[in-house]
Amino acid sequence: MRSVSLLLVAPLLAAGCAADDDWGADLDDAPDASWDGKADGVTRRVVSASSVEALDGDLSSLTPPCETADAFHSCEYYLSPSSALGDYGPIGAYGPLGTLGPLGSNAWNPSYWISAAGDWSEWSDSVEGPLSESGPLGPDGPIGDVAYFETLPSINDWSKQLQAGGVWTVLGPLGPLGALGPLGPLGPLGGHGYDTDAGGRYVHNGRTVRTIRAPWQDEPFELVEMYDEATAKAVPPDTSFVALGEIRGQSDTYPAKSQRDQWVTVLVVPEKQLDNFDLTIRDSAGRVLATSNSRSYIDWIELQAPAGGRMSIEVSLASSGHFLSKTYRLYVVGSGSRFFETDIRGAHQQTL
Repeated sequence: MRSVSLLLVAPLLAAGCAADDDWGADLDDAPDASWDGKADGVTRRVVSASSVEALDGDLSSLTPPCETADAFHSCEYYLSPSSALGDYGPIGAYGPLGTLGPLGSNAWNPSYWISAAGDWSEWSDSVEGPLSESGPLGPDGPIGDVAYFETLPSINDWSKQLQAGGVWTVLGPLGPLGALGPLGPLGPLGGHGYDTDAGGRYVHNGRTVRTIRAPWQDEPFELVEMYDEATAKAVPPDTSFVALGEIRGQSDTYPAKSQRDQWVTVLVVPEKQLDNFDLTIRDSAGRVLATSNSRSYIDWIELQAPAGGRMSIEVSLASSGHFLSKTYRLYVVGSGSRFFETDIRGAHQQTL
C-alpha cells in the first residue's frame, strides 16, 4: 500500500524548480572559525527559552517596546506556560512538529507517503512551484525583504518579536515553523522531489544532495533532512536538519557547522508530553555557548553563528513522567546571511 503512485502525490505538492548540488559542493567551504567576537569585532547574541523564562513576565527592557499583541491582550499574556512557547503550543509534543504532525514514519504522516514516490526531481524542475521565485522562498514570500522587514513588524508589537533575536523568535519565519524549516519546500514535504535513503539523506542519480540553488539567491539553500539518530551524528555537519533521537544514556550529541554568518535556531521537541529535554550548545573547544533548561517552556536556543562556526548540540533528559522510550525530535534551522543583523534588544538576549 505504501508504494503510492507519483501521479497521486505530485498534483498535491505543486512542486517547483531548483538546481541541485553535489554533497560537498557548497558545504564545508567555510574554514573553522572562532566564536570569540573580539577576533572580528562582532557582538554575537543568543536567545533561549531559559532567557525568556528569566524575564519573569517583565518585558520593560525590550527595544522596540512590546505592549500590544492583539485587541484583547498585552504581549505579556503570551509568556504564559500554557501559551505558544509551552507544552500546548505549536512547538510542543502535539503541535505540527510532533509525532501527530506531517513529519514522521507513521502511516498518518504525509512525509511517509511522499518518500514512497521515489525521485521525482526532474518533474519538479519542469514546473513552477514552491521552489520557484514565486514560492515561499522567493522575494515575495514570508522571508522576502518586504514581508520580513516591513510587513511583519508593522502588524503589532508582538509580531515584531517573531524576528531574529526576538522573545518569540522560535515561532517566527526563520525558525522550524517557517519557510526554511522542515515544513517548508526544503524539507521532507517539499517540492525538490529527491528520494531518501534509509538514514534520511536526499539522493539523486546515486549522489547525496544537500543544497539547492535559486537564481534570485546568492547563496544556496540547505535542504532540511529528517535523519535517524545515527546518521545525524555521522554526516558532515550543516545547520539544516531534523534528528529523530532517543535518550538511552546521559545525553546525545550532534555536530553542526554554520557555513555563513547567520542566526541558527535549535529546538528539541519531546515526542511524549511528559518528557522534558534540555539543550546545551558548545563550540569546537568545548566551551558552553548557550544552554536552555526551562521548566515552563519547550527548550530552544537561537544564536548568531560565525561563518565556519562549529557546534556540538547536546540533548539531555531533565525529567520524565512515564516508563516508555524517551524519544525526541531535534530541529536545527539556519537563517542565511541576509538575516544576521537585528535591531531588537532586551534582557532576554545574552552575548556570546
